[in-house]
Amino acid sequence: MAIKNKLTESGRKLTSAETRVVRTLLANYPSAGLSSVAGFAQRAGVSVPTILRFVAKLGFNGYTAFQDALIDEVSEKLNSPLSMFDTQSIAAPGAGGYADFMRNLAVALQQAADDFREDEFEAVLDLLGDERATVYCIGGRSSSTLALRLSLLLGQVRPGVFFIENESTRLFDRVTDFTSQVTLVVFDYRRYQADIVEFARLAKEARARIVLFTDRWLSPIGNFADQVLVSPVESLSAFDSRVVAFAQCEAIIAALSKRQPDRVRDRLASIETLRGKGSRQIHRVEYNPKDVQTDADSA
Repeated sequence: MAIKNKLTESGRKLTSAETRVVRTLLANYPSAGLSSVAGFAQRAGVSVPTILRFVAKLGFNGYTAFQDALIDEVSEKLNSPLSMFDTQSIAAPGAGGYADFMRNLAVALQQAADDFREDEFEAVLDLLGDERATVYCIGGRSSSTLALRLSLLLGQVRPGVFFIENESTRLFDRVTDFTSQVTLVVFDYRRYQADIVEFARLAKEARARIVLFTDRWLSPIGNFADQVLVSPVESLSAFDSRVVAFAQCEAIIAALSKRQPDRVRDRLASIETLRGKGSRQIHRVEYNPKDVQTDADSA
C-alpha cells in the first residue's frame, strides 16, 4: 500500500501530535517526509520521537526505510511510457504475450475487488445518484475517454450529466456556473495534469462536490476530493491500464440502475422512443435524381 493511502486509511488511531504529522505530510507530500527527521519534526510542530513513533506505526523499521519507500513511490509516480517501455523490455524479455497480458488484467481486477470498501462505493453512488445536482465529467490526456464513457452511461440512467472537453480554451469558464448543486467527476492518474488539478481545485472553491478516480499514488486532487476511487494501473505494457477504471464506471451504472429500476427503465424507454422518431425522420428524406447535378450537366 502506498504511504499516502496509509495516511488516509480509516480506523488508524492517532494521537493529536501524530495527527499534526499526517496533516503536515499530506499538505507537503512527499517533500516533508524527504527532509531530515529534525526538519520534519520542526515543520509539524512535534518532537523527533513523535516522528519516529509515527513512522514505526506505519510499519517502517526506522526513518531511513520510510524515506526509501517515499523515494520509490515518487519514482513510480513519475514513470513515463518511454521509461516504462525501457524498464520492462530489460526486466521481462519475452513476457507480455496475449495470454500473459489478459491474466495480468485479471489480477488487477481481482485486486480491485479485494480492496473494495462498500461504504466508499455507496458514498460515490449517493453523490452520482443525487438528481438535484448536475454532474460534470472530465479527464486528462490519457483519461478523458473514461470521463466520456461515464458521462454517456450515466446519462442513460439519470438527467443532468455533461462531459467536459479538457482541451477547450473555455475550460475554466465553466467554473463560473458551479455551485453546491454540482458534482464534478475527475479522472486523474500518475503524471497528473496540472490544469485538471487546478480546475478541480477551483470547482471545490465554488463548493462543487468532487468524485476522484485515480491510482494508488493518489492525484493531488485527493487532498480535497469528497470521495476517491482508486484502481490498479500497472500492466505488462509501456502504458498504464485503464481496464479497472472502466470496470469501476460500469459497476457504478449497474448499482445505480438497481437503486431505482423502474425509474431507469422508464428513462431508457423514453430515450429509445425518441431515438426511433429521430431515425424515422432521417429516413424520410426523399432522394430525387433530378435534384442531383452532375459534372456533365454543368458542362
